[in-house]
Amino acid sequence: MAHPSARVALAGEYLCASFLVQYCDSVIIAPEGHKSDLILDHCGKLYRVQVKTTNSVYKKDNQDYFRWDFRSSYDRKPKGERYRSNDVDFFGLVALPRKFIFFVPLDSVTNSLAKRIDDLKTIDPVESLQNTLNIVNQSPILTPLDCE
Repeated sequence: MAHPSARVALAGEYLCASFLVQYCDSVIIAPEGHKSDLILDHCGKLYRVQVKTTNSVYKKDNQDYFRWDFRSSYDRKPKGERYRSNDVDFFGLVALPRKFIFFVPLDSVTNSLAKRIDDLKTIDPVESLQNTLNIVNQSPILTPLDCE
């Protein structure tokens, strides 16, 4: 059986991939050892997505937060080194207990990011993806999958 943290990471990757495939042409789970987790094709352009998943809440100043760490733990990099633009294009952030996803460009983060749980209600996942794609590559407007 896989280590619990590996299962949390994989659950986040699958949840993120499921969300992305609704708006993008294709989403591929990157092979083991790849620097990104997902490879996304949107309007003929490829994007490398690193998914960061949190499964726990931490308290600060009597508030509940989710936190994501952006330092790499890849075997090929010194532990704690930041991702670079030749590694990933953007991050998919997953709060697994809420099954909530949002996206941020590589250049908008430092070592970690924390969000109050109550503040997640103000984030639109589709809008965060659109804004991130626009920042990364001036991507066209997203068109949702027609499920009817």
